[in-house]
Amino acid sequence: MTSDTKSVSSSASSRRDGTPSEPNGSIVPSSSSGDFMSFFKGILSFTGDLSSLTCPSFLLNGISLLEYGAHWSDYPHVLAEITKATDSAERMKLVARWFVSTLYGSYNKRVAESNTGEKKPFNPILGEQFLASWNDKDFGETKFVCEQVSHHPPVSAIYFENAQAGIYGSGHFSQKSKFKGTTMKVVQEGRVTLRMKNTDEIYCLTLPNLNICSILTGKPFLEMSDTTYIRSSKGYSAEFQWQTKAWFYGEYHKFTGKIFTDAAQTYVPGAEQDVLFALKGKWVADSYAVDQKTGAESVLFDVNAQPSADIVIKPVDQQSEIESRRVWQKVSEALASGNYDVASREKTDIEEKQRALRRERAESSAEWKPSLFTWIDDASDEKAVKDCYAYLFSAKESVGSGSWVFNDSPHHAARKPTPQASGTQTPSDAFSTAQSSVV
Repeated sequence: MTSDTKSVSSSASSRRDGTPSEPNGSIVPSSSSGDFMSFFKGILSFTGDLSSLTCPSFLLNGISLLEYGAHWSDYPHVLAEITKATDSAERMKLVARWFVSTLYGSYNKRVAESNTGEKKPFNPILGEQFLASWNDKDFGETKFVCEQVSHHPPVSAIYFENAQAGIYGSGHFSQKSKFKGTTMKVVQEGRVTLRMKNTDEIYCLTLPNLNICSILTGKPFLEMSDTTYIRSSKGYSAEFQWQTKAWFYGEYHKFTGKIFTDAAQTYVPGAEQDVLFALKGKWVADSYAVDQKTGAESVLFDVNAQPSADIVIKPVDQQSEIESRRVWQKVSEALASGNYDVASREKTDIEEKQRALRRERAESSAEWKPSLFTWIDDASDEKAVKDCYAYLFSAKESVGSGSWVFNDSPHHAARKPTPQASGTQTPSDAFSTAQSSVV
């Protein structure tokens, strides 16, 4: 499998300014062009959620969707440095910086490094887990865990923590997709909640929606669309407006935004706000914050300034049977060798076993529960969380009405104890770092 830490090629590096219109290389093998066109015609006429369709193996990238969640920790020092802020305004600026730092890896890095189109990840099986960590010389270890907590609809829950810095976050995400013209529109449902031990201020984030462009040419890539919001429990907010490129002019991957205070209980577009910083730039390259009182401009985040940290993952033979790279090992190996028939058979075998397990649970009326995460409705959560998400829900309903919280997080530990959910792995097991390898 391709390493997440390989250096960017010179051709890919030049693409970080967002000027080229699309990747150079097609993801469709010349021998499969007919199959691709048949598949494309099928999805154009499909009326349901496109995630339920079976994708040809040659369009798969060999990585589980769970691994994408790890990009929330691509730059662990950027996450940890949030705790150095001395006031709410500076802290929100650093939270916005961290959020922007997660975007390149999540939505552009695979295309930039390969200079070919974006392929589709595997749909995680129910209960699948992905565990990782990063080491920073100044801030120590950042740990990450992700679990597929639902299959219909597909929902992935994530948790990341840097104990030395005293910062941690949990969240979940799912996607609903449909075609509009020749572009696939992806609505991301879910949220991320960020907490620190040196302040009682909580930060709540919505997720960006996506456009998958240039599918017909076999060179798909992602643009972000619509608006993303961050809300703090002390009335500070950040807003990001993602600018999609017009047909005949403009640039890809640009955004504008602002950091402001708003004492209202719900978000109201156009309402009076005290804007502290204006935000601008490209989320695949460099972005800036402009102080609205002094006019001073400073770098918010620069993708080119430093590489993302090396991710640490246990070797496949040391992983449990439900960890992503072990679950999909045979499929990934077949894809890497170009043996798409074998990849399809191995993938079908995994899916059939999952269907058999669902039938067994249905016949015995057994309820499956996640091993590592617990669902908490906003109505029963702490007031600060409830108020933040009530504000965000008025701006973006896809944020939902509850959170998947990691059972071993400080937040969950402070709540009334709940019975341990059934499963194959405990939270302590999930954060085991025994004999890992840098990939």
